[in-house]
Amino acid sequence: MSLFLKKIVDQAALGIWEINESVEELYDRVRLSEEEKLFFSQLKSSIRKQQWLSYRLILPHLVQKEELTSIRYDENGKPYLENGLRHISVSHSGRFSALIASPVKNVGIDIEKMDPKIFAVAHKFLNNLEITQVFSEKTLETLYLIWAGKEALYKLYGKRDLLFRENIRIFPFRFQGKGTFYGEIYMPELRKIYTLYYQTIDNYILVYSIDN
Repeated sequence: MSLFLKKIVDQAALGIWEINESVEELYDRVRLSEEEKLFFSQLKSSIRKQQWLSYRLILPHLVQKEELTSIRYDENGKPYLENGLRHISVSHSGRFSALIASPVKNVGIDIEKMDPKIFAVAHKFLNNLEITQVFSEKTLETLYLIWAGKEALYKLYGKRDLLFRENIRIFPFRFQGKGTFYGEIYMPELRKIYTLYYQTIDNYILVYSIDN
């Protein structure tokens, strides 16, 4: 399979890969550095290997050939390009993986396959206002939009000390299948509102944000 979706957005580009290949087929298509080969060898499951290789395959579609380099991870687990020419964020769920890249802005992306099992853990990431929002209409979709929005902002922020329930607030919105909504990170050193963009793909939801 090739790239499923590519979008040029505000000072960034994103791509989605639909995973239909085996681990071996994906591996044969990727050029990996020695460090990446070592990282890959430590992945345990075939699904995790497929997901990791597939978002590595997205990168050449979003950057210039001369900008291609290995993907590394900082002390917080945030991915970055070794040459420092792009801010990136990655996500994967089910049959899709996603990557967003920007030369100038911090970015965050999340893709999620919607499943009613999320109701069992909703109390762990919803604040009181968000609980009211979830149970107004389009319950499953609204819940996943809040979750994916918080994931995208967590990745954009890039540090582990951010708590979903306490430090990320999603403002009320009306779910329409695609569009924008707003979220806020509020920490002692930062309080900032971000625009979040979303769209549905079958029973998946994609959310991304670009630092404004």
